[in-house]
Order: sequence, then C-alpha cells, then structure tokens
Amino acid sequence: MIHAAVPVNERQIEPRLAKRFHQLLQQHAPPADLAFTEEFAMALVADAVQWKASDLHVEPAVAETRIRMRVDGLLHDVAAVPAVSGRHIVTYFKVLAQMDTSALARPEHGHARMDASGMQLDLRITVVPTPNGEMLGIRLLDGLRTVLRLDEIGMSGPEQSHLRQWLSEIQGMLLVCGPVGSGKTTTLYSLLRELQGRPCGIVTLEDPVENLMDGITQIEVNEKRGLTFSDAIRAMLRLDPDFLLLGEIRDPESAHTAITAAGSGQALLSTLHARDSVGAVTALRNYGVKNWEISAALEIGVAQRLLRRLCLRCRVETEITDAQKECFSENGMVAPTRLWKPIGCDVCAGTGFDGRLGVFELWRLDSEARSLIQHGADEPALRQHAKASGSRTLLADALEKTAAGLTPFAEILRLGRQARSAA
Repeated sequence: MIHAAVPVNERQIEPRLAKRFHQLLQQHAPPADLAFTEEFAMALVADAVQWKASDLHVEPAVAETRIRMRVDGLLHDVAAVPAVSGRHIVTYFKVLAQMDTSALARPEHGHARMDASGMQLDLRITVVPTPNGEMLGIRLLDGLRTVLRLDEIGMSGPEQSHLRQWLSEIQGMLLVCGPVGSGKTTTLYSLLRELQGRPCGIVTLEDPVENLMDGITQIEVNEKRGLTFSDAIRAMLRLDPDFLLLGEIRDPESAHTAITAAGSGQALLSTLHARDSVGAVTALRNYGVKNWEISAALEIGVAQRLLRRLCLRCRVETEITDAQKECFSENGMVAPTRLWKPIGCDVCAGTGFDGRLGVFELWRLDSEARSLIQHGADEPALRQHAKASGSRTLLADALEKTAAGLTPFAEILRLGRQARSAA
C-alpha cells in the first residue's frame, strides 16, 4: 500500500514558554526510561505554572511528540521530543492519576494532585488513543487560588448592581453562558463570595469542586464512589437551601432539575453552553424545557468571553482604520483617536499578551421578555428586545476595553460571528 507523504508540522516552537524543560534537554538526553521522566514532567508543569497555562498537551506524531501549552486561551508549541520520550511522559501522568497504563486503545480519565512552584495543583488528566500513540491532555487548576470578588472580574458597575439586586431578592434562576474556557465558573464563584457572609443557606453541586469555600455546603459528584448526579440532586434539594448552585446544565435531566428548583421558591445559579445571554432560552428549549417554564424561572442571563490582555510593556500604538471607526459608530460609541497592538518581548515570551480579561453582557428579563418567551419568540426577536431594553452586548463591552488599550481590536474576532453581528 502506498501512503501519501505526511505534511510536516510547520508550527514554530516557542522555547521561552518552557525554559526549565529546555534547560533539562540541554543537560540530559530526552527521557528514555520512566526513572528519569519525572524530572522532565515536573519541569514541564513548573513552566506551565509560571505562564499561568490552563492546559498542557502531549501530542504524538509520526516522528516526534509535540508538547503544547494553552496560555491566554491559545495553544503554543513549546517543545518537541522523540516519540519514545513522549510515550514515557504520558505514562508518567497516567501512573500519577492511577490510570490503567495497559489500556492503550480506549480513552482514560483521571485526577491527580501535584505541588509545583509553591502551588498545589489539581490535574484533570485525559488520555485518548491516536494512530501515532496516546495523546495526553491536562487541565491545570490551582487548588488554593483566590476566589475573585465580583468587582474584580471586569464587569461594569451597572451590571454588578443588577447581580447584587438579584442576590438580595433570592428568587428564580441566573445562568452564566459561554463556551468552554470562557470564565463562567469564575463568575459563579464571585457570586458565591458575595453570598458567603449573608444569613442564608447555600448548597452547590459540582463535578468536581473547584474551590473550597467556608460556610457553603459543596457536594461533589463521584460516580465511582456511588454518588451519582441524580442522588446528589435529591440530597441538595433536601438540605433547606436558599441558594443552589449547579455547576453546569448539560443535559435534559439537569435542565429540568434547575427549572423545578427555581420554580419552587429557591434561587438557582448555573452555567450553560450558549453563544450569548439570549441563547440561553434556545439552549433550554433544546433540552425540552417548555416556554412557560423558562418564562417563569429565568431571571438573568449573563454571557461572557475571555479576551487576551495586551502586555503593557511592549504594546504599541496603531492608527485606527475607517472600518474600525465605523464599528464603534454603529455601536453608539465615539471612536478613539488610536488603538493598540501587540509586539512581543521577553517578559511576555514573545506573545504580546499578559493574561486575559472578561467581557460581559447581562440580560435581565422584564414582563415583555417573559411574554415573548412564552409565545415562542425566536432569538432575533429576543435579542432585539434585550437591546431595546438597555442590555449592552458583548461586542460593546469589548469595544470599550479595546478603546482603553486593554486588548487589540483583532481580539474582537474571538467573540464569534454571533457576538459580532449582535450589535
């Protein structure tokens, strides 16, 4: 059989994002046995911690294994090692997570903890088979990270006021919407922190618990130990809570549970995969929730994204184009006289960025919105009403932060077509 030539991976490697790992490569050959692999694995995790990477990938190919980090939302290739070395690194993390190292033909999931650079990390580890070997993905979570306050997540003052008012009313359902990795859980925890000192009962159901918080009852789904989602739901509803937090609405069962709880006099907070705040209605409909149930239960939809924050040490001014001025004008904003763009320096490892910032939109339902939902109004109609009632779009918030020099105009493309066209 004649095989077509495999295209060469042309992605550039950025060694500045993995200095410790590359120092080891200069001192020693890549790990050829498990006994020496731990030092390389620890160096790799320490590098990831330094750059606040959210994920690590070990991706096998025909001739080599690429190691990649997700920093500020983008994947960067940081090293390449021989295929055998990549297999040893994958095996090390499988052993760390107490996974079956002999299972090479099926996906495996596990959890592990590791101390690195003074941080206690929770690792969510996934291994999947590929034609070239096992691919490893690791989500890195700081087990001791500080829960941000509501005024620290980048939300505007009026939007914060709407959320605090809802927390005082203790009724209905608040949904935080966005894709994976958009900071939804961070926003939920900031709301929990607002509630932490209040005389109320708070119960959460998470998979897994990402931050421990005193004064809040947190339940973790663990099917391996017999605590299923259904059992945990029943338990949390019997604990006499004022506020319920459901980590994610991801199927019809959790959607109907959330609606039932919110309709029974308890306030419920959760996350949902939807493009914007109005999209929450469509997502719930797709899970089989009836229009009258959504109309009765949903109080607030928050949509958010994370955009890369410019490195203030190397950003440079750039002229604003006519098309960019028009974008500001179409959204009722005065265009700035100049914008900023990334360059890259040693401090930001050549990326031009330093962390991420949130952009938000908040839709608080009024009587007209409830009537529209109950009568089956589609997303364009609901979006038009939200805008007419004063809801600021994701795009408008992003433009404001672009004008302030916090993020480049090009980052607006990361909001997606729906967010860009919403205004």
